[in-house]
Amino acid sequence: MNTTAIPSRAHLLREASLTICGRREGKTKACNSCLRKADAAVRLARGAEQNRVLAPRFADIICGSAGQPCGDCRDKASILLLELRG
Repeated sequence: MNTTAIPSRAHLLREASLTICGRREGKTKACNSCLRKADAAVRLARGAEQNRVLAPRFADIICGSAGQPCGDCRDKASILLLELRG
């Protein structure tokens, strides 16, 4: 029997929060602020149907901006979208 493991919510939150906080060698845990942002992103990703709408929303969540996220947060949003929906 071939079973594909579905990532748990805790695993998704951990990986998403590391992406949001900024992955680097040796970093194993994100800050609380980025963990909260990851929670919002995971909930959004699970309920969304169109990926093109998600990237700008993710960038806003990560940056904390009101519709004007920085380039770094846009890049993180693209990576996060691939992780959560890929």
